[in-house]
Amino acid sequence: MGIFGRKKNTNDELNTRWKEAYQANPRVYQKDENVIVAFALTETADSLFPIVPEEQWKIEGKTIDKWIISIVSLTKDSVIGTMEYHEAIKRLEPYFLAQKDGWALIRGLTYEEMDALFDGWPRNIL
Repeated sequence: MGIFGRKKNTNDELNTRWKEAYQANPRVYQKDENVIVAFALTETADSLFPIVPEEQWKIEGKTIDKWIISIVSLTKDSVIGTMEYHEAIKRLEPYFLAQKDGWALIRGLTYEEMDALFDGWPRNIL
């Protein structure tokens, strides 16, 4: 092959990241009379999140009162904080690698980047 190697196609790399990314799964909780749906975003992992979760999931016969994202640090082994879902997605937009069919591919974030998501925002909305 000589001194020149084949440059990897960035579309191939992006397709691989779509396939290998963690797909966020909702967890349902009830606090008092409120139904809460929570997703976890973990440090360093590429993740797939629905841009508008209400279009992806519903609970038959229930009203969902709150959608949240919990920001979880693996290195600190703790939850950095919880944020209202749509606010979190807005703050995560700079880290989107791509969007497709109502889903966002979010690159893995460092602890510092995840912590900075809470600049000017409370860390616990529950």
